[in-house]
Amino acid sequence: MTPSRRDVLKLTGLTLAGSFLPVKGSIFLGRRSVVAEKAPGGRSAFDPETGVWNISWPGKLSRYDLVYQSPPRDPLQGIPLGNGEIGVLIWCEDSKIIAAVNKSDLWDDAAFGSFHNWDKKEEDLSTTLRHACRIIIDFKLPVFSTLYLSGFFARLSLADGGMMLESASPFGKIHFSAFVDKKSGMLFYDLKTDFTENIPLSIALERFGSRTFSHWYAQINSDASIGTSGTEASADDQGVYISQKLATAQFTVVGKVINAKEPGFSYSREHSRRAVIALENKAKTETQLAFVVSDAGTESPLQTVKNMLTGLPKNSLDVYRQSSTDSWKVVWSRSFMDYGDDYLNNLWYLTMYYSHASQGGKYPGRFNNGLWAWSHDVQNWNFYFHWNQQQSYWPLNAAGHHELVAPYLDYRFNSLPHAKKHAKNFFKTEGAFISDVTDRRGYNSVGEHHNHTPVAEIALDFWRQYRFTRDKVFLEEKALPFMLEASRFFVSLFVKEKDGLYHAIEGTGYEGWIKLRDGLTELVYAKTLLTATLSALEVTDKTLPETAHWKDIIAHLAPFPTMKAGEKSIAREQGKLIVKRGVNKEKSVISDKIVAAGWGIKEHKWLTVYNEADDGKYQGFNLLDGIFPTVASSPVFPSGLVGLADRDKNPELFETLKSTALLYPPGVTGWDPLPIVLARLGLSDELEAVLARYPERWQIYSNGWGHWGMEHEINKDAEWFFRTNQVSDGVRKEKFPLPMWPFRHMSMESMAVFATALNESFLQSHDGILRIAPAFAAKKSGRFTLHAMGGFVVSAEILSGVVQWICVQSLHGNSCDIQSPWGKAQVYANGKNMKHEFNGGVISFQTKNSEMVLLIPEGVKPGTLFGASETASPNASAKFHPSGKAQLGLPKMF
Repeated sequence: MTPSRRDVLKLTGLTLAGSFLPVKGSIFLGRRSVVAEKAPGGRSAFDPETGVWNISWPGKLSRYDLVYQSPPRDPLQGIPLGNGEIGVLIWCEDSKIIAAVNKSDLWDDAAFGSFHNWDKKEEDLSTTLRHACRIIIDFKLPVFSTLYLSGFFARLSLADGGMMLESASPFGKIHFSAFVDKKSGMLFYDLKTDFTENIPLSIALERFGSRTFSHWYAQINSDASIGTSGTEASADDQGVYISQKLATAQFTVVGKVINAKEPGFSYSREHSRRAVIALENKAKTETQLAFVVSDAGTESPLQTVKNMLTGLPKNSLDVYRQSSTDSWKVVWSRSFMDYGDDYLNNLWYLTMYYSHASQGGKYPGRFNNGLWAWSHDVQNWNFYFHWNQQQSYWPLNAAGHHELVAPYLDYRFNSLPHAKKHAKNFFKTEGAFISDVTDRRGYNSVGEHHNHTPVAEIALDFWRQYRFTRDKVFLEEKALPFMLEASRFFVSLFVKEKDGLYHAIEGTGYEGWIKLRDGLTELVYAKTLLTATLSALEVTDKTLPETAHWKDIIAHLAPFPTMKAGEKSIAREQGKLIVKRGVNKEKSVISDKIVAAGWGIKEHKWLTVYNEADDGKYQGFNLLDGIFPTVASSPVFPSGLVGLADRDKNPELFETLKSTALLYPPGVTGWDPLPIVLARLGLSDELEAVLARYPERWQIYSNGWGHWGMEHEINKDAEWFFRTNQVSDGVRKEKFPLPMWPFRHMSMESMAVFATALNESFLQSHDGILRIAPAFAAKKSGRFTLHAMGGFVVSAEILSGVVQWICVQSLHGNSCDIQSPWGKAQVYANGKNMKHEFNGGVISFQTKNSEMVLLIPEGVKPGTLFGASETASPNASAKFHPSGKAQLGLPKMF
């Protein structure tokens, strides 16, 4: 007999344990997204005394939960859990719930140091991250098959980092929930079944290693035995185990029942790669389980994981769940985002969640798949690719998640010995060189020597971390030492010539391969890096004799290469300069100059990123193959060299970069930072248009995951089951078609670019002045709490394009400068008018440690602005982007 919706709700919907959120009414609510109900009267729900938004919890977050009204039947639709060190990806197959478990430190190290990315002999033998295991619950019945479903509901709960699912079919009902404890990394399951007959359930712990397939799309190693050795399953009266020997370490995974209402289970080993927890043959079961992955390199990993689960109390799941929920609430209290668009807000919160779930462990989760590799040991691209990896950290400081950046910076700091040795041996210079491609030990790939910029960009990441945290110990012990070595290497790339200027020697623009002289990226990062390092030395009261040379380079650096755009690109019409192609066609600009990438050594001319070919596929432009597409935006971002302050200080360069940004296509890949560049240049309308289309272009999967790739091409990986590529066999030296479906992946770059652009539209602080809504479109309404450089937490609300108020919490008692959005303003601290200065549109005041400062327009009474509260309900359905080309969650499809 098919159970009714009332039956399903009785089993699971309104009586969910712990912190998982009940859904109002039926769990099958259709395509409805419940959003906040704003209080009437126009007052803000922000409390300027506490810095808290008075919006009901957990609805404040749960309105952005992922909701599945059909089973996620594919890993790339899966529900991701994690605590930054452990990543668990959960999906369904006909009779199964499958979880792929990964951990940040399970590295299998190569026998060699420096390596050759793409080398056929090294393919699949390089240092790689191995997966921990799979956990497979088999219900022995097709309970998730479309043929038999009568009810289904699943939720990823952002507020507490957990998931639940409930299912109904002619065979009975299932309730399942899981979470990774935020502090310990233990994975907990809560399983309930109510079947129509006795079913012997099994929970298998298994591990099948494999080749890495890092270049699956073009080149593989045909030796199928690679990665399969060293696995041993076992079982005893305390649990089931998978132990794995790595080249230089080992780890063990344990699983055990921690609370069964009716004892009736057994542990057994099936074979060397699989052990099973068998539950007694019953229709109704209530079982709780725990799983632990040991640290790699632990001397006795088996005993370590046994000890972690020994003596857990019967209510341990509830205790850990509450502790984890409390930890997540602290995370979410640091920032707040309301861009005025529910779908874009949802993507921002998912990006923050995925960052917390995959970063912050011993080693940074890679840009590809984070900690959610799903296909055994497949690791697409396998290494840390600098351009892609850095992007994961761009939005995190502004959201207050500095601790997630720290492991990445530690990884880079620990690589300094290798980087210094490489600079000395290959470049014959002091300092440190970091290749665009590195392994987890910090060894460089030796094939990318002409891209000099990674070490400078990483050094600026260290500087950014300090500027947000004001952690002087970090600056002195890690940031400054790294910045000094980066600067010492970078000055070796410049030669003072007869014109008295320092010119950059041969190099490439980022990851390109065309050799350039006076490359734009070299010039940009020389000026930015050396200026930042000198500032860091000043903060730490240190002096070095070599800095005189550095100051001379800054003062006499060759000018950035620019050239006049062709008539097909920017033309003068009726006394105005008009953009003649691309998405911004017919918009007026002030300058007809654009930046060049550098002087082509072989080509004997200045080269641009795009050239004017009428048959170009990017809005009339051809991308110059061999020059990285984002070279032209390097002066703006991520270098931070040029921004809104230069609109008055350096108008010629500012307008040149503005014309370049408006002329070129709006991002040709998911890792193009153009949306952030538009924000930094104050191009609010253009940014709004790009963000409105962002999900349809780069969000590929229904859980919000994105992709790096070329627009219109990336979807094929997600949609074409029978797609193949011609690949080379590095051993047999033959080519053959390889299916692409088993190697699908997500990439985190586009999510990070999107989130950073949202942050920058609301708040910018990189030039020392806090700018509120500098790229927020006119007539839009929104509100936020974000962090600013200098140690400030800034909140504000914008109604129809007008900033209503600004609240600044000072974390360290520093002086604060804010570009006023109104002219003169009232400044309050502790309810009293605060002494401040107003000069050139900038409001300046000195703060005290932990002080809350409120800024409002002149003539407005503070009491009229605040005092509201809001209620918010959990999301109850899948969400659909207005384009119809992207969605979050899954609708009912049975």
